[in-house]
Amino acid sequence: MTSKKLHEQGVALFRQEKYEAALEKLNEALSAAADDPKQAAEIYNDLGVTYKQLEDVAAAHQALDEAWARFTELADQKGQAQTLGNRAAVYEAEGLLDEAVDAYKKSAAMLEEMGETEMAMYVWQAVSRLRMKQKQYVAAIAAYEEGVENLPKGSLKKKILQQILKMPGNLLGGPGRSSEPEQDGE
Repeated sequence: MTSKKLHEQGVALFRQEKYEAALEKLNEALSAAADDPKQAAEIYNDLGVTYKQLEDVAAAHQALDEAWARFTELADQKGQAQTLGNRAAVYEAEGLLDEAVDAYKKSAAMLEEMGETEMAMYVWQAVSRLRMKQKQYVAAIAAYEEGVENLPKGSLKKKILQQILKMPGNLLGGPGRSSEPEQDGE
């Protein structure tokens, strides 16, 4: 069986929350991916996420270190950004929330630089969620607004999210929050 097929099976098992079985399948895929450096990097990244779910933080860091090194060697910035986001999730699981926020922000910046604004928005949402967990509500709103601001100008998603961000102020009788000034005729 090919490394790609084994990798897909490992990811499917992960999605079914069968983490031990996913780990076995991903390691099998890794053995089969010896001739495909990009596939191996992606498998290491997924191994890191799987180890995190199994609460093996040391193994998660080790797998993500390997993924990072391989993506760096391949000059694959998207892979690096995804690995950094996964590293942030491991920091979060460890309770290292400030480190997690820093890693998420770096991941979002890399994704935005590549034009991957939708993926970056998910990362900004993670920052916002973390700031809420820390009871840093203004920082949580600011992180969410940062993600919205970097969505493509005029996109439907951006318009909808901007309206949602205005709601609390509107409900309180205030001007609402917006990252862009309102224009006549809107």
